[in-house]
Amino acid sequence: MERFIVNEKEFVEQAERWIFSKIQAVLETSQRCHLMLAGGATPLPIYQRLGKRLDIPWSRINLYFGDERCVPVDTSESNYHMVMGSLFPVSRPDGMNVYRMCGEENPDMAAQVYESLLPVRIDILLLGVGDDGHTASIFPGSAALDEEQRRVMPAIASKPPLQRLTITPRVIQEAEHLLVMVQGEDKADAVRLALINNSVPAALALDGDWLMDSQAARSLPKDKLVGF
Repeated sequence: MERFIVNEKEFVEQAERWIFSKIQAVLETSQRCHLMLAGGATPLPIYQRLGKRLDIPWSRINLYFGDERCVPVDTSESNYHMVMGSLFPVSRPDGMNVYRMCGEENPDMAAQVYESLLPVRIDILLLGVGDDGHTASIFPGSAALDEEQRRVMPAIASKPPLQRLTITPRVIQEAEHLLVMVQGEDKADAVRLALINNSVPAALALDGDWLMDSQAARSLPKDKLVGF
């Protein structure tokens, strides 16, 4: 559990370095790496860099998603559409398995199907934080906060598109390696509420590593931060 603060220019590079190092570590002892990706705008430049790396054995990686909007897959609001377009804008590497949340279908059925596809534990889980403190699609007041058995469930967001699918706290807490990526001044209050007050859903990821730029971390006391 580490807290990293970097400047804006270093953010993407350091996130890429963290993810690559964890992929290497997992594949040293396992045949495949189960990598679960975050949606939203923050990780897209990171995915662009990762997708260009020739030293990542994508044929040994299974890709999963931590949440999805219940919208058609070919629209700009789809996490799958945004993420895959950033990672592999031309073509997907041979041998890589991608497990998409079918958010445009029946949410209850889609959640059950996706849950059945998940491995026992995610090797590497990437998360972001919203300005209201949500992570994945677990929003303040969400029923998912109290879910102890299911690993994927329908969720209602506080902003459109309202209908979502999301992993539950169980998946977050059972992940082997966890990175929370946060950028921007508009996230500073949410970061403080998560790391200091433990009062927003992002606090579910307290045991993971947190990578923040200086603006996102501006409300934290200095003793909560370490550098690379």
